[in-house]
Amino acid sequence: MMKKADNKNRITIKDIASAANVSISTVSKVMNGTGSISQHTKAKITRVINDMDYRPSELARSLHQKKTYTIGLLSSDGYGRFSLPILKGIESALAEAQISVFLCNASGSPQEFKRHIDSLLAKHVDGIIVTAAKTDKREPLYLKNNTPVVYAYTDVDDDNAMCVLPDDFGAGELACQHLIEQGCKNIVHITGPEHFMAVQQRAAGCQKMLMAQGLPGFPLCYGSWTSQHGYSAIRDLLAQGIEIDGVITGNDLIGHGVLQALYEYPKSVPGDVSVVSFDNWQVITELCRPTLSSIDFQLKELGRIAGECLIEKIDGQDRRGKIMVPCYLQPGESSCKYSQA
Repeated sequence: MMKKADNKNRITIKDIASAANVSISTVSKVMNGTGSISQHTKAKITRVINDMDYRPSELARSLHQKKTYTIGLLSSDGYGRFSLPILKGIESALAEAQISVFLCNASGSPQEFKRHIDSLLAKHVDGIIVTAAKTDKREPLYLKNNTPVVYAYTDVDDDNAMCVLPDDFGAGELACQHLIEQGCKNIVHITGPEHFMAVQQRAAGCQKMLMAQGLPGFPLCYGSWTSQHGYSAIRDLLAQGIEIDGVITGNDLIGHGVLQALYEYPKSVPGDVSVVSFDNWQVITELCRPTLSSIDFQLKELGRIAGECLIEKIDGQDRRGKIMVPCYLQPGESSCKYSQA
């Protein structure tokens, strides 16, 4: 039986080599991902490492490879609504490389943001991921020591930057296409503040889909990201006598307010009016009655891609440009008329 590592008898790389009947340098190459080693030998060494519960010395590994195996995540999303699923995706990408994450809440002043950056650089992190509560453009980081940076769920004006973003334009197209497939012809869009990049891109995607289908443009109601905005906006439209059989809402909270107002009017959902939203925040969508159809932006997948991009930059690869992560529709009872037949 292979011995396990403990405080009194720590397993060394020499023990691994002996148990696998290979040289110490071969074990080192497998652990560091260097050299040309056959798949059979890699599998054998990996099996021995797992069986012996080997834990390499982090200090020795850092000194040998001149890395700290840590990265920083700078988030200005104070509520964590978007950054937490992104963090889960980042961690899944970093797990195999055994890289840890320092999470910094940088939702305060510019001075606080700078303090977090200085702290991360003092820790000699191998890279930094910057994320936010919205996709709007921000100032890029210019770090004197050229620490690799990836931007996730936020954009920058820098041709050399690597940005991983949700496909908001495609989300608008998808939401509108779904309502059209449900037979909707008179669609309205109740959304958040006009200056948000995501609001503009989603509206543009919706308009393109309507034009492609030969349907008229829709009333566009800007406002806050709140249930109250959705409630008031749809009531105002109905009071004006505007014919409505489909509603696209800027987020799930707005969608919640729309559903409440339609219930009170009364309008049958989805019989009279179909409703589809954005974000797929299940805390809201599953509590709505009927349950709310919503576009999911795959934030965990977005984080995983950002983590992989940062690893590649740390390894010296030239990663730059923009990656648009596709979205998908999570259907609920609020829009799927024909699936209920």
